[in-house]
Amino acid sequence: MGMCAWLGVSVYNVHFQGRVGFIIGTGALFLIGYGACIYFAARIFRLGRLRRDYNLGFLGERAVGEELNRMMAKGYEVYHDVQFEGRPGSKNFNIDHVIVGPGGIFSVETKTRRKQVKKGSDSPRNIVEFDGNRLTFPWGSDDFGIKQARENAAHLRGWLQQAVGNKIEVIPILALPGWSVDRKGKGDVRVVSGREISSAFPATNSKAVLAPDLIKRISFQLEQRCRNVEVE
Repeated sequence: MGMCAWLGVSVYNVHFQGRVGFIIGTGALFLIGYGACIYFAARIFRLGRLRRDYNLGFLGERAVGEELNRMMAKGYEVYHDVQFEGRPGSKNFNIDHVIVGPGGIFSVETKTRRKQVKKGSDSPRNIVEFDGNRLTFPWGSDDFGIKQARENAAHLRGWLQQAVGNKIEVIPILALPGWSVDRKGKGDVRVVSGREISSAFPATNSKAVLAPDLIKRISFQLEQRCRNVEVE
């Protein structure tokens, strides 16, 4: 009798524990699979958004570049995607556009920002205010691109002064294609829309800032930079 009871209990335990183990195992696999689906779905979403952002940025830079190319008819040299080595321990970087001519040297940073629909409105506003230091978009205020434009101009100035041996100035410009800029103040960075980029440069009949010989020497250095620098 005791042996039969022991066998019965043993069979019950094996059966019960087997079912519990199966349920736990199945549940664990379900949770792992569900978590993996969420992870990969989020990753695909981020990659898709990143691709859209890169494409938007490319289109913005191309639009600004096409506007800048028109400055060549006014005696300016225009260089696109000028590559520079970063400082030790930092990545290499590029300046979107560099313009050189009688009116001076200009470093152009292009930032393309997607418009957002404001709450209570059927269509997005495309006006950004600039007070000389910060940008105010319909959804908030920041210094998006201003710091980078300033740092790029400072780096270009230092490099050119060392390369040509002359003290020069580089004017930073931030271009915001697709936006209208309402300037409330002035700062060291000139902020313009993509279509009004040409207004950031002095008129052809204004007094020349750079002598022809210096323009040639600066242009030579930029041409070598565009041809020879390789980015890892």
